[in-house]
Amino acid sequence: MSRTPYSLEEVFQPRSVAILGASRAPQKWGHVAAKQLMQGGFPGDIYLINPGVSEILGRPTYPNIQAVPGPVDLAVIATSFPHVPQAVDDCIAHGVKGIVMITAGFSETGPEGGALEQELVARCREHGIRIIGSNCMGLYVRRSNVNVLGMVFPLPAGPIGLVSQSGNLGMYFFAQAYLDGLGFTTFLSVGNAVDVSFPECMQYLANDPETTVIAGYVEAIQADTLRQVTAAMYERGCYKPAVILLSGATEVGVRAALAHTGTQATVRPDTDTSLARSGVVRVLRSDELFPVAQALAQQPPTPQGRGRIAIIGDGGGSSVASGDAAIRAGLEVPILKATTQQALRALMPNRATSTNPVDVAGAADEDPLSFAHLTEVCLKDPDVDGVIITGLFGGYRQLLSEEFGPREEAAARMLGALVRQYNKPVLVQTIYARHDIPALRLLQEENVPYYESVEITCRAMAALAEIGQFLADRK
Repeated sequence: MSRTPYSLEEVFQPRSVAILGASRAPQKWGHVAAKQLMQGGFPGDIYLINPGVSEILGRPTYPNIQAVPGPVDLAVIATSFPHVPQAVDDCIAHGVKGIVMITAGFSETGPEGGALEQELVARCREHGIRIIGSNCMGLYVRRSNVNVLGMVFPLPAGPIGLVSQSGNLGMYFFAQAYLDGLGFTTFLSVGNAVDVSFPECMQYLANDPETTVIAGYVEAIQADTLRQVTAAMYERGCYKPAVILLSGATEVGVRAALAHTGTQATVRPDTDTSLARSGVVRVLRSDELFPVAQALAQQPPTPQGRGRIAIIGDGGGSSVASGDAAIRAGLEVPILKATTQQALRALMPNRATSTNPVDVAGAADEDPLSFAHLTEVCLKDPDVDGVIITGLFGGYRQLLSEEFGPREEAAARMLGALVRQYNKPVLVQTIYARHDIPALRLLQEENVPYYESVEITCRAMAALAEIGQFLADRK
């Protein structure tokens, strides 16, 4: 009779971890992961398994997991492929709860590797053991100080829970987070996802008190499955916005997914709408995933799921480009009503444009704080669901005069306060997004995202409208 499977909470909050395939070689995964776990503040017992050496990183080793003197909750298998079946048998005999299987060579290689993989999974299921992987990079759970990722890379803290079938893309998202000042609660690298699945990870993260947004890269999944997951989250009162990069938009992508993780996918074109109003935002580009997650983590969704935005630009070109990008992203840029235009004109030169997009025509050159005052006028309008500021925000100190710095910093503070007051999102697009500027650091502190790309800014705002629509459908 099979044992009830251990919960992911039991697996991801272990009291003890063993690394099978720990190594002295600094370039080996088993060395990096052991070092990360030891230096990351994990409070439980750590056991390093290697029959060929007596110590690694100053710790004694064990020839196999059965020689370990205490119980092991989580076992990480990073041995060579031929040794994996015996390692799994040893884990079963020792009573582990979860296995992170780093080793590759299974379903991604073809039917023979797939059959062995399924055999190992079946044996583990008889004992309730959960498998993360195979062919994965490991996992990072900040709440339990578990870091068994085989990479030396900054892990910035933040509110995003990341699930990915690709370790390399996970590293890319970490790099973005490191640059953009936001980070993660969790990184679950699921690889071939032979047991622990993407939807199950979503459910785990929905219950994680430190995670506010779920982000993921997945190579095949049914839209109905995700709808069921988000609906269940909402019914339990633990719904969290989710954004995924779903591969397989072309035959080439489907073929590559099969070779990468053994995933049997079907073509899901960019125009596919099966996830519409599901509570899961699908992005089409890898450089959109983290910015959209950032917006979902830091800004409120648009009221009632509407996407009527005001664009405030300090130049004609940026306003035109933002307007086009907004429409392509599925947003609306309506002509503002007369009373709103009148209030805007009172704050701008006569040559300015108040219809929408709003071209401030030099108002910011006189006082960058005008961005905040104009934003407030727009947010007061019940027909405006969000505001995008576009152009040069943060750069007036460098462009014109040092005396503008405090005014831009005051504008950043005020923008954060306006979001909280009106409960409508504000996003900033600025060509200075990659510069270390006090006003932009203050935007970070105020949880107002800023981006370099006009298109990504508009995609992030559209995602806020998508989540708003999902929530409005349930009221």
